[in-house]
Amino acid sequence: MTTTSEIAKKLGISRGTVSRVINNHPNVKEETRKRVLEALKASNYIPNEAARSLVMKRDFRIAVVVFSEPKFFWKQVEYGVNSAHNELKSQGVKVEYFVTDILNPNEQLKLLEELPKQGFDAIAVAPNNPLLLVEQLDTISASNIPVVIINVDIPTANRLCYVGCNYMHSGSLACEILAKCMNYKGNVLILTLQEQVIAIEQRVTGFRQELSNYGGIHIDQVSRFNRLAEGVYDEVYSILKKNPEINGIYVSFGALEQTAQAVIDANLVNNVKVVGYDLNDTIYDYMKKGAITATICHEPFNQGYFAVKILYNYLRSGIMPNSTIMYTKLEAIFATNASYYLNEHKHLELFHL
Repeated sequence: MTTTSEIAKKLGISRGTVSRVINNHPNVKEETRKRVLEALKASNYIPNEAARSLVMKRDFRIAVVVFSEPKFFWKQVEYGVNSAHNELKSQGVKVEYFVTDILNPNEQLKLLEELPKQGFDAIAVAPNNPLLLVEQLDTISASNIPVVIINVDIPTANRLCYVGCNYMHSGSLACEILAKCMNYKGNVLILTLQEQVIAIEQRVTGFRQELSNYGGIHIDQVSRFNRLAEGVYDEVYSILKKNPEINGIYVSFGALEQTAQAVIDANLVNNVKVVGYDLNDTIYDYMKKGAITATICHEPFNQGYFAVKILYNYLRSGIMPNSTIMYTKLEAIFATNASYYLNEHKHLELFHL
């Protein structure tokens, strides 16, 4: 890993100057500060010196920032955060959980601007709009506040690591399951978002790439909706009634319940296979009725749990995670095994801390 001495030598300045920039000291020329920050970002420098200076500190405040929908998914993330918090309370750790409006990305940006001023030592964030947050996350990291990104990665940001789903792989897995359930022939309806959301776009890309391996299956239509899944039921019901050739639906975002109800009301249970993401009691009920064939889960509990544990280990001991990308496990859930996952509350270790 790059050291401050190496960065100082490369820029032809003293190590003390680099340290002053890292610690946001005012007595640094703006031009020099800019050069140092650019060099830090280019080298993916993580300020271990700052972490070691915190070792003697007794109490740590960690902020976890997510967005509002789908509520049941983020509730599982919150369970993971709370579990880690309960384990670490005796070590002087306080974790605060913030939920921002999915339809107002600027709310999350403003919160991230305020949290450093409120004395938080570390931040975990699930980006609502990744492109909007890059500059602010870099500013936070440059201020000696480590950042872990969960759920949707921002590879260009100066973060400690990413803990979350491999969305390309999740799209590929969904296609593999759907194709098998369709007996490798037929026509697929894809449901996706109107706006550009990196995670959903990657899912659909992974699905399409995997679909190219199955010559007997074709994409019939692609329907787009807003992030609240408004109008999904009416649209899917209408499409199914007008297009009897469709025998598979890929739901790339949080609209499984509405899709399943449309399949039931169109009297196409078991005739139309439906694959999507996440699991709750309502989705399980639809699975038992045959209106949802399979769903894919990517361990939201572990995203919250390990984000907090990674930040704590870094703050307390300067321990870096083993990798800057830590993918959670993808689980294919069917009606036969869904009850196990609904009742399973313990976390699974993905990696050693």
